Amino acid sequence: MADEARIGGGSGTTAFPRPLVLAVVVAVIVSTLLTALAPVYAPGLLRLEHAMADVRTALLSDQLPSQHPHVAVVGITDHTLSGSKTILPIDRLLLARLVDALDGAGVKAIGIDVLFYRTVAADDEQALLEAIRRARARIVLAAADDRVGLSQAQIERQAAFLAQAGRPAGYVNLATERDWVVRFKARPHPGSAFPRSFAELLAEAAGAPPREPRRRIAWLREPRDGSDTFLTVPAEALLSTAETPAVKALREALRDKVVILGGLLPDIDLHLTPLTTRTHERTPGAVIHSHMVAELIDGRSVSQLEVGSVVMQLGLAALACFGFLIGWRYRLKRQGILLGSLATVVILAIDTFVFWQSRIILPVVLALAAWFAGEFSGHYLGRWLGHGRSQPMWFGR
Repeated sequence: MADEARIGGGSGTTAFPRPLVLAVVVAVIVSTLLTALAPVYAPGLLRLEHAMADVRTALLSDQLPSQHPHVAVVGITDHTLSGSKTILPIDRLLLARLVDALDGAGVKAIGIDVLFYRTVAADDEQALLEAIRRARARIVLAAADDRVGLSQAQIERQAAFLAQAGRPAGYVNLATERDWVVRFKARPHPGSAFPRSFAELLAEAAGAPPREPRRRIAWLREPRDGSDTFLTVPAEALLSTAETPAVKALREALRDKVVILGGLLPDIDLHLTPLTTRTHERTPGAVIHSHMVAELIDGRSVSQLEVGSVVMQLGLAALACFGFLIGWRYRLKRQGILLGSLATVVILAIDTFVFWQSRIILPVVLALAAWFAGEFSGHYLGRWLGHGRSQPMWFGR
Protein backbone atom coordinates (compact mmCIF):
# COMPACT_ATOMS: atom_id res chain seq x y z
CA MET A 1 0.00 0.00 0.00
CA ALA A 2 2.83 2.37 0.79
CA ASP A 3 4.35 1.82 -2.69
CA GLU A 4 1.01 2.32 -4.42
CA ALA A 5 0.37 5.52 -2.49
CA ARG A 6 3.77 6.86 -3.49
CA ILE A 7 3.27 6.06 -7.17
CA GLY A 8 -0.37 6.91 -7.56
CA GLY A 9 -0.84 9.80 -5.20
CA GLY A 10 -2.55 7.84 -2.39
CA SER A 11 -6.18 8.57 -3.16
CA GLY A 12 -6.05 7.48 -6.80
CA THR A 13 -5.57 11.00 -8.08
CA THR A 14 -2.94 11.72 -10.72
CA ALA A 15 -0.46 14.52 -11.14
CA PHE A 16 -1.11 14.50 -14.91
CA PRO A 17 -4.61 13.25 -15.80
CA ARG A 18 -4.23 13.65 -19.58
CA PRO A 19 -1.41 11.36 -20.80
CA LEU A 20 -2.51 11.79 -24.44
CA VAL A 21 -1.48 15.44 -24.29
CA LEU A 22 1.85 14.46 -22.77
CA ALA A 23 2.23 11.73 -25.41
CA VAL A 24 1.85 14.28 -28.21
CA VAL A 25 4.45 16.56 -26.63
CA VAL A 26 6.92 13.69 -26.23
CA ALA A 27 6.21 12.51 -29.80
CA VAL A 28 7.00 15.92 -31.27
CA ILE A 29 10.24 16.12 -29.28
CA VAL A 30 11.32 12.59 -30.28
CA SER A 31 10.50 13.14 -33.96
CA THR A 32 12.42 16.42 -34.03
CA LEU A 33 15.45 14.92 -32.31
CA LEU A 34 15.57 11.93 -34.67
CA THR A 35 15.10 13.84 -37.93
CA ALA A 36 16.98 17.06 -37.21
CA LEU A 37 19.71 16.22 -34.71
CA ALA A 38 20.42 12.50 -35.07
CA PRO A 39 22.00 12.80 -38.56
CA VAL A 40 24.44 15.39 -37.16
CA TYR A 41 25.15 14.15 -33.64
CA ALA A 42 24.39 10.43 -33.96
CA PRO A 43 25.61 9.39 -37.43
CA GLY A 44 25.89 5.83 -36.15
CA LEU A 45 22.10 5.58 -36.39
CA LEU A 46 22.24 6.38 -40.11
CA ARG A 47 25.09 3.92 -40.65
CA LEU A 48 22.97 1.24 -39.01
CA GLU A 49 20.06 2.37 -41.18
CA HIS A 50 22.18 1.87 -44.29
CA ALA A 51 23.33 -1.55 -43.07
CA MET A 52 19.74 -2.68 -42.55
CA ALA A 53 18.79 -1.38 -46.00
CA ASP A 54 21.73 -3.27 -47.52
CA VAL A 55 20.42 -6.53 -46.05
CA ARG A 56 16.98 -5.94 -47.55
CA THR A 57 18.52 -5.00 -50.89
CA ALA A 58 20.73 -8.09 -51.04
CA LEU A 59 17.89 -10.46 -50.13
CA LEU A 60 14.81 -8.92 -51.73
CA SER A 61 15.86 -6.92 -54.79
CA ASP A 62 14.39 -7.85 -58.16
CA GLN A 63 15.64 -11.09 -59.66
CA LEU A 64 15.33 -12.05 -63.32
CA PRO A 65 15.01 -15.64 -64.57
CA SER A 66 18.22 -15.23 -66.59
CA GLN A 67 20.57 -12.54 -67.88
CA HIS A 68 19.16 -9.11 -68.54
CA PRO A 69 17.76 -9.15 -72.09
CA HIS A 70 18.71 -5.60 -73.06
CA VAL A 71 22.01 -4.64 -71.37
CA ALA A 72 25.49 -6.12 -71.78
CA VAL A 73 29.05 -5.28 -70.74
CA VAL A 74 32.13 -5.53 -72.92
CA GLY A 75 35.06 -5.51 -70.54
CA ILE A 76 38.61 -4.38 -71.22
CA THR A 77 40.74 -6.73 -69.12
CA ASP A 78 44.43 -7.20 -68.41
CA HIS A 79 44.45 -9.81 -71.15
CA THR A 80 42.92 -7.31 -73.58
CA LEU A 81 45.76 -4.86 -72.83
CA SER A 82 48.55 -7.43 -72.85
CA GLY A 83 49.88 -6.05 -76.13
CA SER A 84 49.53 -2.38 -75.18
CA LYS A 85 52.34 -0.15 -73.96
CA THR A 86 50.36 1.13 -70.97
CA ILE A 87 47.19 0.28 -69.07
CA LEU A 88 46.14 3.92 -68.73
CA PRO A 89 45.30 5.71 -70.88
CA ILE A 90 43.62 2.80 -72.65
CA ASP A 91 44.96 2.36 -76.17
CA ARG A 92 42.87 4.55 -78.50
CA LEU A 93 43.31 2.28 -81.51
CA LEU A 94 42.03 -0.62 -79.39
CA LEU A 95 38.96 1.43 -78.45
CA ALA A 96 38.41 2.34 -82.12
CA ARG A 97 38.50 -1.34 -83.11
CA LEU A 98 36.05 -2.19 -80.33
CA VAL A 99 33.62 0.54 -81.41
CA ASP A 100 33.77 -0.76 -85.00
CA ALA A 101 33.26 -4.35 -83.82
CA LEU A 102 30.27 -3.46 -81.66
CA ASP A 103 28.74 -1.39 -84.43
CA GLY A 104 29.26 -4.28 -86.83
CA ALA A 105 27.54 -6.64 -84.39
CA GLY A 106 24.40 -4.52 -84.63
CA VAL A 107 24.18 -3.22 -81.07
CA LYS A 108 21.52 -0.61 -80.35
CA ALA A 109 23.66 1.79 -78.31
CA ILE A 110 27.22 1.98 -76.98
CA GLY A 111 28.23 3.67 -73.76
CA ILE A 112 31.98 4.27 -73.60
CA ASP A 113 32.86 4.33 -69.90
CA VAL A 114 36.31 5.83 -70.44
CA LEU A 115 37.37 9.39 -69.58
CA PHE A 116 39.22 11.54 -72.10
CA TYR A 117 40.95 14.36 -70.23
CA ARG A 118 44.66 13.61 -70.65
CA THR A 119 46.35 16.89 -71.53
CA VAL A 120 48.63 15.18 -74.03
CA ALA A 121 46.69 13.62 -76.88
CA ALA A 122 47.07 9.84 -76.89
CA ASP A 123 48.37 7.99 -79.92
CA ASP A 124 45.74 7.10 -82.52
CA GLU A 125 43.14 9.42 -80.99
CA GLN A 126 42.03 10.51 -84.44
CA ALA A 127 41.24 6.90 -85.33
CA LEU A 128 39.00 6.65 -82.27
CA LEU A 129 37.21 9.90 -83.12
CA GLU A 130 36.54 8.69 -86.65
CA ALA A 131 35.18 5.37 -85.36
CA ILE A 132 32.85 7.19 -82.97
CA ARG A 133 31.60 9.56 -85.66
CA ARG A 134 30.95 6.91 -88.31
CA ALA A 135 29.19 4.39 -86.06
CA ARG A 136 25.54 3.77 -86.90
CA ALA A 137 24.80 2.80 -83.30
CA ARG A 138 23.99 5.57 -80.88
CA ILE A 139 26.99 6.38 -78.72
CA VAL A 140 27.16 8.08 -75.33
CA LEU A 141 30.49 9.19 -73.89
CA ALA A 142 31.58 9.41 -70.27
CA ALA A 143 32.54 12.75 -68.76
CA ALA A 144 34.17 13.91 -65.54
CA ASP A 145 32.39 16.90 -64.01
CA ASP A 146 33.63 19.55 -61.56
CA ARG A 147 33.58 17.14 -58.59
CA VAL A 148 36.45 15.10 -60.00
CA GLY A 149 38.86 17.98 -59.48
CA LEU A 150 40.30 18.29 -62.97
CA SER A 151 42.76 21.04 -63.75
CA GLN A 152 41.76 23.76 -66.18
CA ALA A 153 43.94 22.17 -68.86
CA GLN A 154 42.22 18.81 -68.33
CA ILE A 155 38.77 20.41 -68.47
CA GLU A 156 39.64 22.07 -71.77
CA ARG A 157 41.14 18.86 -73.16
CA GLN A 158 38.03 16.85 -72.28
CA ALA A 159 35.74 19.50 -73.77
CA ALA A 160 37.76 19.52 -77.00
CA PHE A 161 37.60 15.73 -77.37
CA LEU A 162 33.86 15.58 -76.71
CA ALA A 163 33.22 18.40 -79.16
CA GLN A 164 35.20 16.60 -81.86
CA ALA A 165 33.38 13.33 -81.18
CA GLY A 166 30.00 14.98 -81.71
CA ARG A 167 28.20 12.57 -79.40
CA PRO A 168 26.30 13.27 -76.14
CA ALA A 169 28.22 12.92 -72.88
CA GLY A 170 27.03 12.41 -69.32
CA TYR A 171 28.76 12.48 -65.96
CA VAL A 172 29.89 9.10 -64.62
CA ASN A 173 30.44 10.13 -60.99
CA LEU A 174 29.44 7.50 -58.45
CA ALA A 175 27.98 8.53 -55.08
CA THR A 176 30.28 6.70 -52.68
CA GLU A 177 29.23 6.82 -49.03
CA ARG A 178 31.56 7.15 -46.04
CA ASP A 179 31.70 3.36 -45.72
CA TRP A 180 32.77 3.17 -49.40
CA VAL A 181 29.48 1.63 -50.52
CA VAL A 182 27.65 2.89 -53.62
CA ARG A 183 23.92 2.99 -52.83
CA PHE A 184 22.72 6.14 -54.57
CA LYS A 185 22.99 7.78 -57.96
CA ALA A 186 25.12 10.90 -58.02
CA ARG A 187 23.05 14.02 -58.50
CA PRO A 188 23.93 16.64 -61.13
CA HIS A 189 26.47 19.15 -59.92
CA PRO A 190 25.00 22.69 -59.92
CA GLY A 191 26.27 24.69 -62.87
CA SER A 192 28.06 21.73 -64.43
CA ALA A 193 28.57 21.42 -68.17
CA PHE A 194 27.09 17.91 -67.82
CA PRO A 195 23.60 18.20 -66.31
CA ARG A 196 22.63 14.60 -67.08
CA SER A 197 24.17 11.29 -66.12
CA PHE A 198 25.84 8.78 -68.40
CA ALA A 199 23.21 6.16 -67.50
CA GLU A 200 20.26 8.47 -68.23
CA LEU A 201 21.56 9.43 -71.67
CA LEU A 202 22.40 5.84 -72.54
CA ALA A 203 18.97 4.55 -71.52
CA GLU A 204 17.28 7.26 -73.58
CA ALA A 205 19.54 6.45 -76.52
CA ALA A 206 18.12 2.93 -76.30
CA GLY A 207 14.56 4.27 -76.43
CA ALA A 208 13.66 4.45 -72.74
CA PRO A 209 11.34 7.39 -71.97
CA PRO A 210 12.63 10.14 -69.66
CA ARG A 211 11.68 9.49 -66.04
CA GLU A 212 11.89 11.35 -62.78
CA PRO A 213 15.17 10.13 -61.28
CA ARG A 214 15.20 8.25 -57.98
CA ARG A 215 18.15 8.59 -55.65
CA ARG A 216 18.60 4.91 -54.87
CA ILE A 217 19.87 2.44 -57.43
CA ALA A 218 17.40 -0.39 -58.16
CA TRP A 219 19.82 -3.30 -58.06
CA LEU A 220 19.26 -6.69 -59.65
CA ARG A 221 20.17 -9.85 -57.78
CA GLU A 222 21.93 -12.72 -59.52
CA PRO A 223 19.46 -14.40 -61.90
CA ARG A 224 17.66 -17.53 -60.82
CA ASP A 225 19.55 -19.67 -63.33
CA GLY A 226 22.89 -18.67 -61.75
CA SER A 227 24.16 -16.74 -64.79
CA ASP A 228 25.73 -13.28 -64.68
CA THR A 229 23.24 -10.45 -64.24
CA PHE A 230 24.45 -8.94 -67.53
CA LEU A 231 26.02 -10.65 -70.50
CA THR A 232 29.72 -9.90 -69.99
CA VAL A 233 32.07 -10.31 -72.93
CA PRO A 234 35.87 -9.95 -72.74
CA ALA A 235 36.88 -7.33 -75.28
CA GLU A 236 39.57 -9.55 -76.78
CA ALA A 237 36.94 -12.17 -77.69
CA LEU A 238 35.04 -9.58 -79.68
CA LEU A 239 38.19 -8.64 -81.62
CA SER A 240 39.00 -12.19 -82.64
CA THR A 241 39.50 -12.52 -86.38
CA ALA A 242 38.57 -16.20 -86.32
CA GLU A 243 35.03 -16.73 -87.60
CA THR A 244 34.36 -19.58 -85.20
CA PRO A 245 30.86 -20.51 -84.02
CA ALA A 246 31.72 -19.15 -80.56
CA VAL A 247 32.71 -15.72 -81.91
CA LYS A 248 29.62 -15.58 -84.12
CA ALA A 249 27.44 -16.50 -81.14
CA LEU A 250 28.97 -13.69 -79.07
CA ARG A 251 28.28 -11.12 -81.75
CA GLU A 252 24.75 -12.38 -82.22
CA ALA A 253 24.15 -12.24 -78.46
CA LEU A 254 25.09 -8.54 -78.51
CA ARG A 255 22.69 -7.64 -81.32
CA ASP A 256 20.13 -4.96 -80.38
CA LYS A 257 21.56 -4.62 -76.88
CA VAL A 258 22.76 -1.57 -75.00
CA VAL A 259 26.46 -2.21 -74.44
CA ILE A 260 28.66 -0.52 -71.87
CA LEU A 261 32.29 -0.61 -72.92
CA GLY A 262 34.56 -0.15 -69.93
CA GLY A 263 37.42 -1.46 -67.87
CA LEU A 264 37.26 -4.68 -65.86
CA LEU A 265 40.71 -4.21 -64.39
CA PRO A 266 42.03 -5.19 -60.94
CA ASP A 267 42.19 -2.34 -58.39
CA ILE A 268 40.82 0.25 -60.85
CA ASP A 269 37.28 1.65 -60.56
CA LEU A 270 36.07 -1.04 -58.13
CA HIS A 271 33.39 -0.38 -55.51
CA LEU A 272 31.34 -2.02 -52.78
CA THR A 273 27.58 -2.19 -53.33
CA PRO A 274 24.66 -3.32 -51.15
CA LEU A 275 24.78 -6.63 -53.00
CA THR A 276 28.38 -7.26 -51.95
CA THR A 277 28.77 -5.71 -48.48
CA ARG A 278 28.58 -9.13 -46.83
CA THR A 279 31.19 -10.71 -49.11
CA HIS A 280 33.30 -7.51 -49.51
CA GLU A 281 33.52 -8.29 -53.21
CA ARG A 282 34.04 -5.13 -55.25
CA THR A 283 32.05 -4.34 -58.38
CA PRO A 284 33.47 -2.58 -61.47
CA GLY A 285 32.07 0.85 -62.23
CA ALA A 286 30.94 -0.33 -65.68
CA VAL A 287 28.73 -2.97 -64.05
CA ILE A 288 27.26 -0.41 -61.62
CA HIS A 289 26.34 1.81 -64.58
CA SER A 290 24.75 -1.26 -66.19
CA HIS A 291 22.45 -1.61 -63.17
CA MET A 292 21.45 2.06 -63.53
CA VAL A 293 20.77 1.72 -67.26
CA ALA A 294 18.80 -1.51 -66.76
CA GLU A 295 16.67 0.17 -64.09
CA LEU A 296 15.71 2.97 -66.48
CA ILE A 297 15.03 0.64 -69.41
CA ASP A 298 12.90 -1.70 -67.28
CA GLY A 299 10.99 1.10 -65.59
CA ARG A 300 11.96 -0.16 -62.12
CA SER A 301 12.79 2.06 -59.17
CA VAL A 302 13.46 2.04 -55.44
CA SER A 303 12.41 4.99 -53.32
CA GLN A 304 12.88 5.87 -49.68
CA LEU A 305 11.48 8.20 -47.07
CA GLU A 306 13.97 11.02 -46.86
CA VAL A 307 15.24 12.17 -43.48
CA GLY A 308 13.48 15.41 -42.62
CA SER A 309 10.47 14.85 -44.89
CA VAL A 310 7.03 15.64 -43.49
CA VAL A 311 5.90 12.04 -43.95
CA MET A 312 8.85 10.75 -41.95
CA GLN A 313 8.36 13.30 -39.18
CA LEU A 314 4.67 12.43 -38.85
CA GLY A 315 5.37 8.70 -38.96
CA LEU A 316 8.03 8.86 -36.25
CA ALA A 317 5.80 11.10 -34.14
CA ALA A 318 2.91 8.62 -34.46
CA LEU A 319 5.13 5.72 -33.40
CA ALA A 320 6.53 7.65 -30.45
CA CYS A 321 3.02 8.72 -29.38
CA PHE A 322 1.63 5.19 -29.54
CA GLY A 323 4.70 3.82 -27.78
CA PHE A 324 4.25 6.42 -25.03
CA LEU A 325 0.62 5.38 -24.45
CA ILE A 326 1.59 1.69 -24.35
CA GLY A 327 4.37 2.44 -21.88
CA TRP A 328 1.99 4.52 -19.75
CA ARG A 329 -0.77 1.89 -19.86
CA TYR A 330 1.47 -1.02 -18.88
CA ARG A 331 3.91 0.83 -16.62
CA LEU A 332 3.08 -1.42 -13.63
CA LYS A 333 2.72 -4.70 -15.54
CA ARG A 334 5.19 -7.16 -16.98
CA GLN A 335 3.35 -7.19 -20.32
CA GLY A 336 5.19 -3.99 -21.21
CA ILE A 337 8.40 -5.92 -21.96
CA LEU A 338 6.49 -8.40 -24.12
CA LEU A 339 4.75 -5.61 -26.02
CA GLY A 340 8.07 -3.88 -26.67
CA SER A 341 9.46 -7.08 -28.21
CA LEU A 342 6.29 -7.59 -30.22
CA ALA A 343 6.48 -4.01 -31.51
CA THR A 344 10.03 -4.65 -32.73
CA VAL A 345 8.91 -7.70 -34.68
CA VAL A 346 5.93 -5.85 -36.15
CA ILE A 347 8.01 -2.85 -37.26
CA LEU A 348 10.61 -5.10 -38.91
CA ALA A 349 7.88 -7.15 -40.60
CA ILE A 350 6.14 -4.04 -41.97
CA ASP A 351 9.45 -2.66 -43.22
CA THR A 352 10.30 -5.92 -45.01
CA PHE A 353 6.82 -6.26 -46.52
CA VAL A 354 6.77 -2.68 -47.82
CA PHE A 355 10.16 -3.09 -49.53
CA TRP A 356 9.20 -6.48 -50.95
CA GLN A 357 5.89 -5.30 -52.39
CA SER A 358 6.42 -1.59 -53.10
CA ARG A 359 10.20 -1.13 -53.31
CA ILE A 360 10.12 1.60 -50.67
CA ILE A 361 12.85 1.72 -48.02
CA LEU A 362 11.48 2.80 -44.67
CA PRO A 363 13.68 4.22 -41.87
CA VAL A 364 13.43 1.09 -39.72
CA VAL A 365 16.19 2.05 -37.27
CA LEU A 366 14.69 5.49 -36.66
CA ALA A 367 11.25 3.88 -36.36
CA LEU A 368 12.51 1.50 -33.66
CA ALA A 369 14.26 4.39 -31.90
CA ALA A 370 11.03 6.44 -31.96
CA TRP A 371 8.99 3.55 -30.57
CA PHE A 372 11.34 2.76 -27.70
CA ALA A 373 11.92 6.42 -26.85
CA GLY A 374 8.15 6.85 -26.62
CA GLU A 375 7.60 3.63 -24.70
CA PHE A 376 10.34 4.31 -22.14
CA SER A 377 9.12 7.88 -21.69
CA GLY A 378 5.57 6.67 -21.13
CA HIS A 379 6.70 3.99 -18.71
CA TYR A 380 8.80 6.21 -16.46
CA LEU A 381 6.68 9.36 -16.69
CA GLY A 382 3.65 7.19 -16.02
CA ARG A 383 5.19 5.78 -12.86
CA TRP A 384 5.96 9.33 -11.75
CA LEU A 385 2.81 11.15 -12.81
CA GLY A 386 0.19 8.48 -13.45
CA HIS A 387 -2.39 6.49 -11.49
CA GLY A 388 -1.53 3.65 -9.16
CA ARG A 389 -2.07 -0.02 -9.80
CA SER A 390 -5.67 0.15 -8.61
CA GLN A 391 -6.65 2.65 -11.30
CA PRO A 392 -4.84 1.98 -14.57
CA MET A 393 -6.02 4.48 -17.15
CA TRP A 394 -5.24 5.49 -20.75
CA PHE A 395 -6.45 9.05 -20.78
CA GLY A 396 -7.40 9.87 -17.17
CA ARG A 397 -10.55 11.56 -16.09
